[in-house]
Amino acid sequence: MLNQHKVQIKLDLCQWKQANYDESEPEMQEGVLTFSNVSSFQIEPPSFLITSNEILEVKVQDENMSIEIILTGTDDVGKVSIVAQDIFWEGC
Repeated sequence: MLNQHKVQIKLDLCQWKQANYDESEPEMQEGVLTFSNVSSFQIEPPSFLITSNEILEVKVQDENMSIEIILTGTDDVGKVSIVAQDIFWEGC
């Protein structure tokens, strides 16, 4: 949906891997992370294929409204960088 300046990423989050996980909660949480009013979207390296990757690190910079997501790949590590006005999470 590039023409709408929107990026959507479907995620399956492993809650049980989080330090603050409560065993009464589901182990997995599915949802869609929606970035709106996107002014920049980059995947590095450009050949990096986003499939069933594990998130290694997330960096948020409030001053320039950017987020950087570091992902594992089959043979390498990739980076998704997004600059957006708003971010919304919607569980499935």
